Parts: sequence; structure tokens; C-alpha cells
Amino acid sequence: MDGAAGLRDKTVQAYISTLNAFQKHCNPKTVADLTTAKVTGFVRELRKPRKLKSKDENGEFKVHRLTEASVARHLRHLKAICRWAHRQGIIQVVPTFDMPKRGSGATRMKGRPITTEEFERMLLVTPKVMGEAAAASWKLFMRGLWASGLRVSEALTLRWDDKPSCVTVRLNGQRSILVFDADSQKSGKVELVPLAPEAVALLEPMRRDRGYVFNLLGTDGNVLLRRSYLASKYVGRIGEKAGVVVDAERGKFASAHDLRRAFGHRWSRQVMPAVLKELMRHSSIETTMTYYVGQNAQATAAELWKISGDILGGARPLESTDDDTSARKNPTNVGFK
Repeated sequence: MDGAAGLRDKTVQAYISTLNAFQKHCNPKTVADLTTAKVTGFVRELRKPRKLKSKDENGEFKVHRLTEASVARHLRHLKAICRWAHRQGIIQVVPTFDMPKRGSGATRMKGRPITTEEFERMLLVTPKVMGEAAAASWKLFMRGLWASGLRVSEALTLRWDDKPSCVTVRLNGQRSILVFDADSQKSGKVELVPLAPEAVALLEPMRRDRGYVFNLLGTDGNVLLRRSYLASKYVGRIGEKAGVVVDAERGKFASAHDLRRAFGHRWSRQVMPAVLKELMRHSSIETTMTYYVGQNAQATAAELWKISGDILGGARPLESTDDDTSARKNPTNVGFK
């Protein structure tokens, strides 16, 4: 793809994905077909529900609908491509893009943190999905995601030795860290991140001098291509086989990213937001606060009720009843009983 020089492989793949989607839905004949009308039609096609080959428990074909975040991502990529083409004189006019507005549901997670019991169910069904020969490699990979909070693409590049565009694990007891190479980062900077104790315990027995930490096998027992979309696809199949539903409204089953969410959720109960931000490698503390710290409000409220008896010597907060009119008439009478 012309103009892609200097871009990261993942970024190039994202642009190619958008171009493929535009080709599929709009079937442009020439570059001149990059018009506002075509872009509008592209958005309309992206939002259409699609029937999947798989069926639900009622024998009906499952329906998939792109999220607004996915639609917006395709539009951002297409807009950048159009601007580049305009600068090169390939198209005369940049189409108009009506970007989806972020609504009140913009902070909703696409999945949820799965529980330990659900994770164990996923491990249990792994041989049924991947086959006995490949099962051990996938169980180790998923345990790695669960214990480290790494994204799939990061876990696939995790190495024992330093290599460009990779993540290196440096085990040193309580000072164990992950080293993100500059080429693997959007910021273009080397980043050192503390490695969670549970990840250290997982990796220490398998320490090596060089090579990749995780080496996945395909369903045929042969080495699988180191591609994040392939790994994500198979973990998704494992989540579906285990029956771990993370979004009932969308019919979404557990994915590899839900293992990362589970990691963040567990540690959000143990460390301060600034520490969690570093563990999760969020670019902004607002992301940490919104998706993890803020999500704990109800759980924290429940815990307050559990411990209130200890703090108050066995007393519990007064619960209002329909016939408790004295408390409503005289708020100063509200107390504990």
C-alpha cells in the first residue's frame, strides 16, 4: 500500500482492513468513486445486521452487528486515506465524513471481566476446541493473558531475549518487569512495566535464554502463524464453547481481551489508580478511572455494608419501611438499630 512507509505493521493492517471492507460493500470501480455518496453508503452497509453461519440454541442463525466504535474506526481510517490521496493529487475533493457521535454509552465495555470459575471452564474445554495436541500451548497462553494483563498482540511478541518490535520479560523476583521496545509502541518510546506477581509465578518455572515465551499450535498440531487475529479468533471459540457470555444483549462470548479485563478488575481492588494505570499501560488515567476504578463503585458499596457491623459493633443501618413515618417526619431520629 503506497504511503504506508514508516507505519507500524498493525496500523497498515488496519488500513488494509478498511479498504477491503470498502471494496466489499461499495465495489468502487475507480478512485473517483471515493465520494461523499459512497462514504454514506459505506456507513449504511456497515451498520446492517449480518447473519452468521453459526446458530443459537433455538436453531436460528446468529446475527452480528458492528458496534459504533468499529464503524467510527473504519471511517477514521478511510478519512485518513482520502486526505492522503487528496494531497497526492489522486482525488480532487475529500468526501464529507459524518463521524458517529460518542453517546452516553461510549464508556460501556464491549465485554466484561470474567470470573475465575468462567476462566477455569475455558481451560477445561480447550482440548475440545483446539485438539489434544495443541491444548497445552493454548492453556499456557490464556494463563499468560490472565496473569499479565497483556493484549494478544503483545503476548504473541513476548520474548525471553531482546528483539526489535517485541516485548521482553526480565525475571528478577520482586523486581521483575516487562520491557516494551520502542517499535512496538504507538509513542515510539521504550516502556518499562512492572510484572504482576502471579505472572512471575507462572513464567519462572519455564524461564529460557532466548525465543518466544508463547508458541501456539493450530488444530492440526502444527505451529500457528504468529497473528493476533488468529489467536483472538481461537480464544473466542473457546469462550463460546465454554458458554461464557460477557454481553447477553449482543450475544457476545468471552474473548482474549476479557482476560485482560479480568486482570485489571482483580488488581483494581488491590492497588491505587495510578499503579493500576501503569499495570494496564493506559495512556490516560481517565481510562483507568472510567473502565476499572469507576466500575467498582457498586462492589465497594456492598463491601461497606458487609463491614459496617464490625465498625459499628454489630449495628446495621436503619432500613426504611412503609410504616416508618416517624423517621420521615423527623429526620433527626434516623439512626441505627
